[in-house]
Amino acid sequence: MAKRYTANIADTVMFRNLGKHPSPDLESLQRAVAEAGTEIWVPAAVYHELTDTGSGDSPANPYLDAAIEDGWLRVATPLPGTRSDGFDSSAGQVEQARFVADEFLNQQSKYPETNNWIDAAVVALAVRLFERNARIRLITHTADENLAAACTRIPSEFGYHKIKSRYYNPPQTAKTEFPTVESLTWDER
Repeated sequence: MAKRYTANIADTVMFRNLGKHPSPDLESLQRAVAEAGTEIWVPAAVYHELTDTGSGDSPANPYLDAAIEDGWLRVATPLPGTRSDGFDSSAGQVEQARFVADEFLNQQSKYPETNNWIDAAVVALAVRLFERNARIRLITHTADENLAAACTRIPSEFGYHKIKSRYYNPPQTAKTEFPTVESLTWDER
């Protein structure tokens, strides 16, 4: 049987906790990514949420730009659909997954529709990676319990089951638990 590639998707809070470049926590994550033979993925919406638009002529992302330049973090191309368009049952799986995740997160949230569209992009990116890669399994990393639940439930509704979600609570545990080889690799527990 062919080996499966393990991809990791992280949300905004993970990088806010690891800090801006240069950061010893980001350096630990970079070493762990290299040792695990993987890379970190973020949706374009997460990249934009972490971007500093107030400094200088061109926006910069002090959390992610160095990792992108070094080749261990990838930003996905923007996902299809906009929240204002509403759910379209004839849309592709990626767009449908984002709407389903957004609805799920809004139902669970004390503050519906705040960042849930951005968080739903993590779920939609998982579905996109599954669609495009036959031998893949995914690990999502989040400090949002509802997003962790969405990440494990919703891709399976589209037939994708090789996904685990790692939930970091309190979020500051990302500094010690997320930047490790064990957090980035698949175990059969």
